[in-house]
Amino acid sequence: MKKILLLLSIFCGLATLNTAVAQKAKVLESQPKKQPAWVNSLVKDYIVMSASSNTLEDAREKAILKVKEQIISSVADNISTQTEHSLTEDNQSGDMRITESYKVATKTRAADIPFIKGVSLNQVEEYYWAKVKESDGRINYYYHVKYPFSDFQLKKLVMEYEKNDRELTRQLNSLIAKIDETNSFEELQQIHSELNALKKAFIDIDTRLHKAEVAMSKIVEIMKNASIETVSTSLGEIRFTINAAGKVMRTTTTPRAKSNCAKIVDVKPDGDEWVVKYTYDECYDDPDNKVTIECRNQFGKANHDYFFNIKGESINIFVNNDINFTAGTDNGTEITDCNCYIPVVSKYDTPFTVTKVVLNFGNESPIIIDNINASFSGKGTHDLNLTVAQPLDKSVYTAKKYDALKGVVYYKSNKTGEQGAYKLYNQKFTTAW
Repeated sequence: MKKILLLLSIFCGLATLNTAVAQKAKVLESQPKKQPAWVNSLVKDYIVMSASSNTLEDAREKAILKVKEQIISSVADNISTQTEHSLTEDNQSGDMRITESYKVATKTRAADIPFIKGVSLNQVEEYYWAKVKESDGRINYYYHVKYPFSDFQLKKLVMEYEKNDRELTRQLNSLIAKIDETNSFEELQQIHSELNALKKAFIDIDTRLHKAEVAMSKIVEIMKNASIETVSTSLGEIRFTINAAGKVMRTTTTPRAKSNCAKIVDVKPDGDEWVVKYTYDECYDDPDNKVTIECRNQFGKANHDYFFNIKGESINIFVNNDINFTAGTDNGTEITDCNCYIPVVSKYDTPFTVTKVVLNFGNESPIIIDNINASFSGKGTHDLNLTVAQPLDKSVYTAKKYDALKGVVYYKSNKTGEQGAYKLYNQKFTTAW
């Protein structure tokens, strides 16, 4: 079938220029003197092409260009024939425009194959040109070339095209996988740019185009919905992270910090966190005193206002002992309504309220206790007693399986409303089961 397609394509591409003779045109000059038999003929393992122009050089260039176009068309025809069945399945209406669109896209990509880029006059095996005076008196040059191109070469080009096509699929899948793996805004931007360049190789009916566009939209949504999450606040210092898609993100773009009265001293990264330091010597005792943080990326920005009290209503809490889980209702394999005790230590007298606690046992579903609203005041250790409503698998949520847990204790100032979060790392705990 491929051989038939190649022969038909070449035959259709032949320009029969003997009309010049039929119209009583006169050959003024030619090289070689006698027209070869292969001119305007089909020759096995060769492409025979002709072109005309008012200059010899232009006619020669056009003939070589036709050879290149013919090779590209032959590759496209064979690729399109192999995929015609699947295209028909995707389009039950039988719209031939789809197949034609596929051929056009194939031709565009086939033109980048090194062999096709290398088509030149140096590869021509034989040529023949003639300077002809037409019946109307015009002078034209006719250039004929005999270019070697076998069925074997066509098969190699088709294989090379298909190899390149598989590489496009690999690149697409690799880029999509990186979206969930990276924690860098810059890497997400780079993936978006690469997907945008890659999708140009796919036509409308190619499912890979849809996959690329969906992945690009996902990146835009992740970056548009970035947020600033508080780690801790104290008078003169703010610690925060930039979060997106449920994880802490990194960026080389330094967040902007400004204030209506304070002087911003420094904004710098500290691991995954960002630290803003400021002085407040010129600030009055005003509840509207604040530092505004802004984090920009290619597709959006996140803002957060941090209000501060120059009287130093600071909050600094931590957990200095084991977290204890005691049984509630034992249902055999599960524990429900178990008690959770967390010893919370405050470094200052400032009143604060614990609003939410999240506890992570390895990669298990987190324990989330919300709407706590437990208020404390004064320095020292405070007893935070909680009830875990969600059922816990006794074989999973146990100190027998995990040595330590991670998590976050969220709190806010009772006076200023400033919010903070204390992160638990390698936190020791006990379970009664």
